[in-house]
Amino acid sequence: MSYVAKKGRDALKSMTEEKKDFSKVLVPLKSGSSYKVRIPSTEDFVEYYAHSVFKKFYTTPCTKASGKPDLYDRAVDLLYKDANAAAKAGDEKRAEELREQARLLKAKPRYLFGFFNLADGEEIIVDLTKAQARVVVAAIEKYAKKIDKLAFELSKEGSGTSTQVSLTPIIDEDDLSEEEQKNFEATAEKTFDETLYEKVLKVKSEDEQLEDLRNFGFDVSRLGIEDEVEPIEEEGDEEDYGF
Repeated sequence: MSYVAKKGRDALKSMTEEKKDFSKVLVPLKSGSSYKVRIPSTEDFVEYYAHSVFKKFYTTPCTKASGKPDLYDRAVDLLYKDANAAAKAGDEKRAEELREQARLLKAKPRYLFGFFNLADGEEIIVDLTKAQARVVVAAIEKYAKKIDKLAFELSKEGSGTSTQVSLTPIIDEDDLSEEEQKNFEATAEKTFDETLYEKVLKVKSEDEQLEDLRNFGFDVSRLGIEDEVEPIEEEGDEEDYGF
């Protein structure tokens, strides 16, 4: 296996370019907050799968698609096997309880959207649930022919199950500050860096995954870890994550 990472011009670029703090690219979209943005194109968003359980642990990318099932996936498989065993034994109530636990823990689709933030002209990414993403995509498609001419405001209101995300066009240029207008014009010909989607999320370590599973109530000793806990009943909206 080669230890060479880059050659020639690629190596030169790596040694001279300014290192970017990717943690600042993924921005929080909390209730009551908003961003004035330029939409780079109608295609600047990606889907990924993530594990998250309301009030138990926050979102972490699922690695199963890469051929490396994580500890959450292994726990889900065991819960479904337990459910099948309970069903065969005639305990359908217990089987459904186990299926529900598996559904809560199972990875679900989420979406990363790329924008240019008009506050400073920098690239930003927001992380949305499927329901929130549908609203944003609908707005992008509605104004597809005008996204190169209009700035937009991305906002979030409400709390819990009533949370709503919106993406609305800014029709009046007076609603942009001089700096925002300047950044809108400066990003007109820019292409969003698609490699950022792969860099802004952190896959949790095995120890962190185990801690999440303990918080969920899963007996991690079944994964070869000595730690027994009682299952926890789950309540809440599975799409209301810690963003």
